[in-house]
Amino acid sequence: MDWTFGIITHSDTSHHLPGVLASIDEMRIPENKYEIVVIGGNPIEHLNLYHIPFDESIKSNWITRKKNMVAENACFDNMVIIHDYVGFKPSWYENFVEFGDNWDVCMNRILNTDGRRFRDWVSWEATDHNPCNWVAPSFIPYANHSRTKKMYVSGSYLCVKRSFLCENRFDESYSWGQTEDGEWSCRVRNFWNYRCNPKSVVQFLKHKQHFPEPTDYD
Repeated sequence: MDWTFGIITHSDTSHHLPGVLASIDEMRIPENKYEIVVIGGNPIEHLNLYHIPFDESIKSNWITRKKNMVAENACFDNMVIIHDYVGFKPSWYENFVEFGDNWDVCMNRILNTDGRRFRDWVSWEATDHNPCNWVAPSFIPYANHSRTKKMYVSGSYLCVKRSFLCENRFDESYSWGQTEDGEWSCRVRNFWNYRCNPKSVVQFLKHKQHFPEPTDYD
C-alpha cells in the first residue's frame, strides 16, 4: 500500500513533530511506498518529506484549509491526516497491508498517553442540519459496523482516500474549535464507506482530556 502521511502543524506546537517522524521511520515502510507532507510550521528536512509553508496570519487556526491542502498535494490515494502529536505504533503499516484499502474513510485504534482508548470508533447523535448541537460521542465495539451512518471522525486523526476528500472537502469557513470535524462527518456519513481497522494503532505524544471517558469495548 502507498501512503501519504499528512501532518498539520504550527510553529508554536511543532515540538512533538520529531517524535511523530521517528514513529514513521520505525515502521520501515519501503521508501517508494510513502511520502510525508507537512503543512505549516518551520521548514524541516527528513526522508521523503515535503514541507509546505502556511501563512497563519490569513485566518486564525485555519485547519480546514491545511487538511484540504494535504489532498491537493498528495501523490497517493491512501492518506492519513494527523495533528503533530500523533505517533504510529511499529506494526501500523503492516497491519494496514493485511487489512486492505476497501474504504473511503478508515478509523484505527487511538490511544491516549495513558494507554486508554481515545475518541476513535464512536457514534455521534448530532443532527445533520446543526452539527454543533451535539451530545457526547459514544464508544462502539471495533467489530460493530452497524452504525456507520451515525458516526463521527475526530479531527486529530483521519484516514481518507485522496479522491474522496477532493470530492468532499472540509468547509474552509470553519476553523479549529468550531466543530469543523463534526460538520464534515455529518455531511459525508450518509454515503461514505467507513470501516475500522483496530490492529493498526496510533498513540498521542501529548495527553488530551478524555471526552467521553473511555470504555473497555474491543
